[in-house]
Amino acid sequence: MSIPYYYKSIDFNKLVQEYEPPMEFMEGSWRWNRDQIENTQFVRLKETLEKGSKIPFFQKLWSKFDFSPDHVQSLDDISKIPMYTIDDIRESIERQPPFGDYQSYTFEDGNHTPLRFYTSGGTTGTPRPTIYSQWDREVGAILSARTFYMHGIRPGDAVLNSWAYSTHNAAWIMDHGLWHWLGCIPITTGTGNVTPTEKQVELARTFGARSILATSDYLLHIADTAQKMGYDLKEDFQFKTLSAFGNTEPVKKVYNCPVYDSYAFHEVQYVAAECPAHKGLHIFEDAFIVEVVDFETGKPLPPGHRGNLVVTALYKTGTQQIRYNIQDISALYEYEQCECGSWHRRMDYFQGRSDTMVKLRGVNVWPEGCGKVILEDERVNGEYYCYVERLKTDGNRERDEMTMLVEAKTDGIDKYEMQRDLTDLLKRKIGVHIQVQVVDPESLRPYTGHGVRAKLKRFEDRRG
Repeated sequence: MSIPYYYKSIDFNKLVQEYEPPMEFMEGSWRWNRDQIENTQFVRLKETLEKGSKIPFFQKLWSKFDFSPDHVQSLDDISKIPMYTIDDIRESIERQPPFGDYQSYTFEDGNHTPLRFYTSGGTTGTPRPTIYSQWDREVGAILSARTFYMHGIRPGDAVLNSWAYSTHNAAWIMDHGLWHWLGCIPITTGTGNVTPTEKQVELARTFGARSILATSDYLLHIADTAQKMGYDLKEDFQFKTLSAFGNTEPVKKVYNCPVYDSYAFHEVQYVAAECPAHKGLHIFEDAFIVEVVDFETGKPLPPGHRGNLVVTALYKTGTQQIRYNIQDISALYEYEQCECGSWHRRMDYFQGRSDTMVKLRGVNVWPEGCGKVILEDERVNGEYYCYVERLKTDGNRERDEMTMLVEAKTDGIDKYEMQRDLTDLLKRKIGVHIQVQVVDPESLRPYTGHGVRAKLKRFEDRRG
């Protein structure tokens, strides 16, 4: 028996030729024209379909729709490939517990090749297990490092990583990318329930952290904590840039430094990142094909139309993600050269999840969309929590109603007036009545997990 030593188990020269690290990427495939991008995508798509054809999950899915990889003769044919969703993954796990039949590796394969195991966060149901090959981890780390480089993080920077070091993939792949592929020094704080936020503030100040990786919500919480501790964010810290997830505008105002967004998810790691132009997220098109489809019909949508993101990963050797309808909401931009000079296609910022969508009197309502609307009122501190329930009307008919709990910025505000104004604002912007209840500052933390969770909970379905 031999040990599958990590340094011997992968051809690193081949790796960096196919998926360039940050600086080489910015001088190389970042500057490709559309023909170069699409030719590479098609070759890698065909290779990906060949790998998928050997996995029982795709064999079952494709046979159900009478699909064969031979049906794909150009990138335009990608819509012929059957899509799948998280529900199909759950069925796979039930069919073949505990890993499902969508994995390419089992733990037994660890005796001849290095493997990593992580699960999704479980915010949309049962966590999804994924076994990552060494190749998949390294490419994912390179994509992470590209993102951070685009966001202004450089070799030698100390970076606070405030994501959860847990069974979830996020913090680990960020750490790997920072250390192995960008020459940075990760300060591994994790979330507030691992390292109290006050301690994170002190670490950032004492060791001169140049950036923080966190959700926008937690970045705001760190800022609020620092100010309560008597610190000035501009004078007492050395932050030069921040890498966030979510609405960056409130973060920019508080920290007074550049803040960048990106898009990623558990199985495939970083998909797209914001450039200095701040006009959408550039998809790493050497590693992905991204589509947007209609919520109900599943038909591909033209640029500018909001729908579900469908992601095909082109680099994986372990689990394959081939037309995975992740049910995150966004839109694609037109094919055009960005101000930054790149032709890599851009997508819109994350707009919420379609599986938390609530239909009220024929109107599609997303909790995240409501959260953005209420920020127009300066009396709001940005914290909210939505729930939907099924109530009986006077005519004894059942009707779905949504209630939005909203934190006031300070005590002493006229809550009745604020509730009335926010209800009217939501009705104008969303097009349907949503009940608003104004609550005291910090009172929603038991519901959202603010201050301890990396990804806050914003919605609860109480319809039973």
